[in-house]
Amino acid sequence: MERDTLQNILYAKEYTLNYIHASEFKKAHQTSARYESGISEFEKAGFKELYHPDCYAPFVDNAIVKIAMELEQCIDITINGTKIIIGSIKHVDIADSLVEKDGFVDLSKAEILISQGLDAYFVSKSLGRLPYAKP
Repeated sequence: MERDTLQNILYAKEYTLNYIHASEFKKAHQTSARYESGISEFEKAGFKELYHPDCYAPFVDNAIVKIAMELEQCIDITINGTKIIIGSIKHVDIADSLVEKDGFVDLSKAEILISQGLDAYFVSKSLGRLPYAKP
């Protein structure tokens, strides 16, 4: 069954990645429901849309990290009937408080939601940073 999200990406050649706070995991999960064509999963889940002038696709208004992507390639994976979407970054909106002096983005500071599979959700916990590994 084709999903509107994929059709919208293929049509607009743009999409967004939104990193949200872990407290909103139930709303995020609801966006995966198979709504009928023309029904906004943003609206049904209780997320407010935010539009950027340089991006056709909406962002989640209160997302901690917002990334606008341009579609580069859509690859069919015949073994399981799925597709891989490959894109390039057009725009990133992230709070300065998450960016360290060396440019490292510490997502664990913001309790960013992480999903695994179709129904499991977590937050990240920093274990530390290590220098570049050498033989």
